[in-house]
Formats: sequence, C-alpha cells, structure tokens
Amino acid sequence: MPWLQLETDTGQKHPEKIEAVLEDLGAVSVCFSDAGDEPILEPSPGETPSWSSTIVTALFAEGTDSADVTNALDGIIDASQLSFSVIADRDWHADWRDTLQPLQFGKRLWVIPNGMDAPYAGACVYLSPGMAFGSGEHPTTAMCLEWLDAQELAGTAVLDYGCGSGLLAIAALALGADTISAVDIDPQALEATRSNAANNTCLDRINVSFPEEISGDRKYDVLVANILSGTLVELGPVIGKLMSAGSRLALSGILADQADQVRSAWSDWATLEVTSQVEDWILLTGQKHGI
Repeated sequence: MPWLQLETDTGQKHPEKIEAVLEDLGAVSVCFSDAGDEPILEPSPGETPSWSSTIVTALFAEGTDSADVTNALDGIIDASQLSFSVIADRDWHADWRDTLQPLQFGKRLWVIPNGMDAPYAGACVYLSPGMAFGSGEHPTTAMCLEWLDAQELAGTAVLDYGCGSGLLAIAALALGADTISAVDIDPQALEATRSNAANNTCLDRINVSFPEEISGDRKYDVLVANILSGTLVELGPVIGKLMSAGSRLALSGILADQADQVRSAWSDWATLEVTSQVEDWILLTGQKHGI
C-alpha cells in the first residue's frame, strides 16, 4: 500500500499545532526534525523542546487527498510550504536491518544487531534493530564505550548514571564488571534498560533503579555518566558520595565549551581531564581523590 507523505518546514511556527491538525486528519505518523543544525540540550523545566525551525513529516494512508490536508492547514502555514509525495510500501524493518552492521568499540567490544553473528570473539552486546536510542552511534555513547573497553573491569562495581538504553551498563558487564547499577530518572529508560538486559540474558546481574533507590552505603569503583552537562554540574556532589576513593570516572554528554564548568563543579572531589573529542562533544575522565 503506498503512502502519502507531507513534509513542511514550519519556520518559526509552533509544530505542535500542525501536528494536532495532521493527527485529526488521520495521519498514521508525525515526526519532527531539525531544519538547521541546532541541537536541543537543556530545555527549561516545563518547556516543550523545539528548534527555531522545524521540519514536520507526516504519513497518511492511501487515498488521502492532499487538497484536504492543504485546506486543513490553511491559516496555519502557507500552501507553498507544503511538499507532498507518494511513498511506496516497503518492509521498513527489513530494510533497516539489512543496512545495519556490527559496530566495534576499542579492541574487545562489539555492539551487534539481533540476529547477527559476532564478527570476532570478544565482548558482545546485542540490540534490537528497532531501538529508538542508545545504539552506540552517537559520539558521546561511542566515546564512553571505547573508554570502558580500555578499562580493566574484572571484579569492579560499576555505576551507569543516566543509563538511557542500558547499553553502557550491559557493555561494562560484558567486559568483566562484577556488580552493575543502572539508574535513570526516566521510567521509559529503566524499561528500555531492563528489556535490553533481558535480551542479553543478564537482567539478573544488573540493578536497574531510580537514583534515589541506591543505597547510601554503597560505593562504586567505576562511574560512567552520559548525561547533560547541567545535570552533571548539579549532581556532582551527589554522585561523588557514591564513589569509592580512587574510583575511575568517565563523563560525557558534554560540549567542548562546557568542559571547564563541569570540571570546576567536580573539582572538590575529583580530577578530570578531556581525553577524547568527537565533533563538538568531549569525554572527561579521571579519578576521585583519595587512595
């Protein structure tokens, strides 16, 4: 079944209003993408994240009249800004799966789509091709994975703070860590972590929880935190209390011009240096003070 696709650059207009109209018309999917190069990093509390110019793409079932869509958007966005095309029906999941390949991080670690064999022996993490996030391709995730691969993790207790998909926690376990805690404030992230851990038959070996559920008496030997710089600055003292003296630290989700702010916020209890940079993103690594 072919699909009618609408694509429009909303400019300064509110994409949420356009989305509501399109959904009322029966759109089977509506997605937003950046019309420029303006990543959303830290929206204010209660603020709906949006770019200054957003591309809205919608799919409608066969038989939808583009004129009806144009009329419904009259007064919201000019008809000249609407681009319609017909998309042939395909097995999108199969197409996506066929384009995916195993990814290697460092010398030992592989992230592999489900159903594929590991190219070489090593530490392997299997992920669903349909994962929405946390696949290891983003620079911040990749730098954290490469750092983990370079560590000797045997017998260590590892904390993945802001676990997202759980990829870093599962990778640490595959690389020999003994105890893993994966924490996040987002219930969907915790569910994704549990699902991915189950997919890798290691759910019983990872403690998945909200941050406040971690025991205050527990101490960790290794920290990996791939979260926003503002959160790292705010939570530095909280995270520091969970780490043992001399523990190894890796922080990402940080832009190059944010490095000094994060280092300063953590300087009372840790020494951090920029040890890797990909595009505008950096990795801070170091140790907690003490022996």
